[in-house]
Amino acid sequence: MARLEQVPELTARQREVLNLVAKGFRNREIGELLRLSERTVKWHVAGLLTTFEASNRTELVAVWMGDEERRASGHADL
Repeated sequence: MARLEQVPELTARQREVLNLVAKGFRNREIGELLRLSERTVKWHVAGLLTTFEASNRTELVAVWMGDEERRASGHADL
């Protein structure tokens, strides 16, 4: 997994997809909600997995949630 300080800022679309992944939506459902093809959603999820060096969606969300909590607490420089 990526160290949190190594994770770059996400685009608005990446955040949208990641928020829906975190809520448990499947690629097809995400595509319907965001008006994207399932293939495009898969591409975004694959990119997020690579960016966060996560091996699956659960790990991806865990790393991302840790990053969000760190930023919210004001410890973004840790």
